[in-house]
Amino acid sequence: MKGCLAIQGAFMKYIYQDSTELPVQRDFIEDLKTFLDITSRVIPLENSIIEIKCKHKEALHELKSRIEGMNNFEEKLEILLRKLVNEVDIEDVIPCTNAVLQTCSENLGKRREILEAECAKIENGTPNEYKKLGGEILEVLSRFLISGVYGAEKRFELSSSTNGISGEMEGWVLGLQYHYRLGFTEEALTVEKLLGNLSLPGWTRAGILRKEEKIKMQDLSEFLITFLEYDTQKNVRIALENKKANRKFRIEGGEHRYFVYEDDKEITADKELGTFIDMESLARISEKVQAYFRANIRTYTLSKVLLDEEDAVSTNQIFDCLKVIAEQYGVIVQECMVKGRNKEEITIKMEEADGTRTEKYITRPEIYTQLAEVGSEGIEIAGILGVDSRTQIKDRKYLIV
Repeated sequence: MKGCLAIQGAFMKYIYQDSTELPVQRDFIEDLKTFLDITSRVIPLENSIIEIKCKHKEALHELKSRIEGMNNFEEKLEILLRKLVNEVDIEDVIPCTNAVLQTCSENLGKRREILEAECAKIENGTPNEYKKLGGEILEVLSRFLISGVYGAEKRFELSSSTNGISGEMEGWVLGLQYHYRLGFTEEALTVEKLLGNLSLPGWTRAGILRKEEKIKMQDLSEFLITFLEYDTQKNVRIALENKKANRKFRIEGGEHRYFVYEDDKEITADKELGTFIDMESLARISEKVQAYFRANIRTYTLSKVLLDEEDAVSTNQIFDCLKVIAEQYGVIVQECMVKGRNKEEITIKMEEADGTRTEKYITRPEIYTQLAEVGSEGIEIAGILGVDSRTQIKDRKYLIV
């Protein structure tokens, strides 16, 4: 999927009707509508996979039962004929017995080959069918999960090589995990592009008549970023090197505590070198890294979804993943109805920088109707959101981080 990550809330404040702020500064109504849309599209796809699996399981069971039945028949027929031969005790019937068994073996052997080929066809073709539908599920979820899962922790990773820049993003909350492959706008990333001007101290030998060890600040602006890791707790790990790859530095840390290494030697621990490091400049690294990811992610593709560390697509647990998300959304739905004037509407206010306010809403029956069209799974999601007609408005604990 192409396009930079959407960053909501930069110039807008999102509040309930009683003017208290939403726990997430996003257009909740728009996110909720997107959630309803992907739910109505994904659940039928997952149900199709389940239906195919059931049909294939039944077909394989029938075929294998027939093969087993033929094997049992051939075995019992041989036992019966051998018993008759022994009872008659005449050598003349032995050729007849062998002929019967030979004919039976040849005929059943041909039938077995046909049935086994049908089994193999089903077993070999099944993964392709699952893969196609699973790919469609990931495609539908891709535009939503990357920013629509509330309270999720996220980790971004970027690596640079001669082939260009590639990256990954991982998000997780309440047992739900999702992974994206990221594409970037540039082929190479320099320190200057990511962080601006950056200089670090190092020892150098200087002097005309007598060489002495002195501290010199080295400009690292042209150094290349070879690895970058960043998470929502603002922890950062950066590896950088010069174009000759014979000088390498690492910067690691978070909040206001950072560590700088040249190769495996920690510069920040050096009493003399450490005093030359601009810690205020390092403290701004996390903001600059975050800004870079926001502005330079060109494409993102959902590669897998896990629930409790199991592949949610292959194990048919996408519906359970949606229930995890619905729990988060249900908190805000309930708050909207508690704090709103019309208990049949989920309403939020959007306040612009100049104080101008506008309202946005979706009705409770509208949500329920859309989900009910999905079937029993949709009705269950409606119950979790709290828009089921049988659901009473109640206080719910916040799960959102």
